[in-house]
Amino acid sequence: MLARARPYILLYLALTVVYHADLRPVDSGDALPASLIPFAIVLDHSVALDRFAPWLRGHVWYAASVIHPAHGHFFSSFPIAGPVLVSPLYLPLAFAGLDQWDPGSLVTLARIAQKFAATAITAFSAVVLLLLLKRLTTPRWAWYLTLVYALATETWSISSQALWQHGPSELAIIGCFYWLERWRELPARYHYLWFSGVCATAAFLIRPTNLVLLPALALAFLLARITIDEYVRLLAVPLIGGALLACYNLYVFQHLSGGYAVAVLHGSALPGLAGLFLSPGRGLLFYTPVVLFALCAFLPAASVARRQHKLQLEAAVAFIVLYSLVISQSVIWWGGYSWGPRLLTELTPPLIVLMAIGASAIDHPQRPIWFQRAFVVLALYSVLIQALGVFFYPNGHWDGTPQSVDGAHGRLWNWKDNPIVRTLRGGVYWEPYAIVGIALSKGIPAARVRLQELNVNPYEQAEPPAAPRADPGLP
Repeated sequence: MLARARPYILLYLALTVVYHADLRPVDSGDALPASLIPFAIVLDHSVALDRFAPWLRGHVWYAASVIHPAHGHFFSSFPIAGPVLVSPLYLPLAFAGLDQWDPGSLVTLARIAQKFAATAITAFSAVVLLLLLKRLTTPRWAWYLTLVYALATETWSISSQALWQHGPSELAIIGCFYWLERWRELPARYHYLWFSGVCATAAFLIRPTNLVLLPALALAFLLARITIDEYVRLLAVPLIGGALLACYNLYVFQHLSGGYAVAVLHGSALPGLAGLFLSPGRGLLFYTPVVLFALCAFLPAASVARRQHKLQLEAAVAFIVLYSLVISQSVIWWGGYSWGPRLLTELTPPLIVLMAIGASAIDHPQRPIWFQRAFVVLALYSVLIQALGVFFYPNGHWDGTPQSVDGAHGRLWNWKDNPIVRTLRGGVYWEPYAIVGIALSKGIPAARVRLQELNVNPYEQAEPPAAPRADPGLP
């Protein structure tokens, strides 16, 4: 058993090292409440942020947009399922005497701890994906595509860097597809359908836009002529989860949509779709062009795999289409200040599933050699782009200068001055290495002084910066 588990353990450890290599937590308003909820659960046995709210309101200029007062308490303005589900990782802190710490110190610690939690969740999602891909394709391609998922997509530059919704969301989506494949192999094991439904429930509780996963699964089941009894096993838990979410939202926010800002729709999705996939500012094909090989799932050489994994194929395609349409109509489809197509991060697992189904077409003996070489080149390019986002961003400060991208949307189509070129010219974000170096050579007090000199902790800002970020309440 240990011998069989060793490759997965090594994968997890290797990715953990890579994800921590930038030595920094990310200062994001979106992730601030998520970083504090596990501390509230461990220390106060509650999801309310009452311990932190007074300090946040006095020191963080955007506090009012990320914490919500209700019934004499303060709650996250964002969905709480993600941080609640990762809170068991914080249980050792219950014995660390943190109850006596002041809120400011706890907020600083939470910002650091969330990076470890995000890294753990993201690395584990790669392990689960590998287990899934070995059922969809050859072991060799399963490993290739797992590394593509882990290092050549937003999984690295977004999911592994902070407790945004994306990391836990990806894990839930992968889990849904994994148990769906297990059930396809052994239809008599009905509990696999229940497990798939649990993961689908977790996916939309973590990130509401993942609700489209349910119609995607329902459509795939309809095309596969699944029985009513099997529908019930798949969808029973999501219905219960939706009811619980509705009750929480009504209690805290007095309306069903909760504090998570619902995307305001444009009259047409075409501008958003073009920007999400083709723009130099946020285009998926500009930042992660290797996903083009997902189309190989529809080549004649992949016909056997298509028939064998028809349910996975149809669910993945339906989810990709529905999710893209929803995000494309958001008033902030570019994701505010971020690296690459952040809001399309959830598309990564189904795209990798399609690539696995099409792997036989990529590797087909009659395929010209340049085809395989193109896959390697695009995969390496995608890895380099993600590394740029991890080790260089936000240097160059493309998002905010000369104008904020949130007010000047045309900049997203500027081919001469795009985030990749500007960030590359900005150089490596070296401040975390300087702080760690001083901590190792001169001690923690000196590192704290250097941290303040470099101003890398924006949670202490009293006023918004000159070019304010997008409203953290937007998706």
